[in-house]
Amino acid sequence: MEQLPEIIVIDKVLYTLYTTPLLPWLKQQESPLEFDVRAPNCDRGYVGRWMVRDNVLWLTGLYAWRNGEPTRVRDLFDNRAEVEADWFSGPLVIEPAASEMGDGARLGVRTLMVESGRVIRTMDN
Repeated sequence: MEQLPEIIVIDKVLYTLYTTPLLPWLKQQESPLEFDVRAPNCDRGYVGRWMVRDNVLWLTGLYAWRNGEPTRVRDLFDNRAEVEADWFSGPLVIEPAASEMGDGARLGVRTLMVESGRVIRTMDN
């Protein structure tokens, strides 16, 4: 089953994000953080909301449940509402969200290369 993607905002435009940049941070934690799976199309148990601001990747929202309780960014990152994703290096695969597409527009998948939370290159696929 196709998994529910994460979302990212770049220059005030909403994109669908097909990469899970929170996953490396979760794996670095001393005790594994597991989320309740509340939907069959979201095996990871969470959806992150991300933003690129001044070429820096930020985690700005988290929609998740742990042990039956809602879990947000503040719950994982010392009460901070958003956090710079300096733990993430790799590709971010994005395409405009359906709500951003005009009539007759075609999807444009892009890849942003990120190094330690900083966007270093953008490639159109």
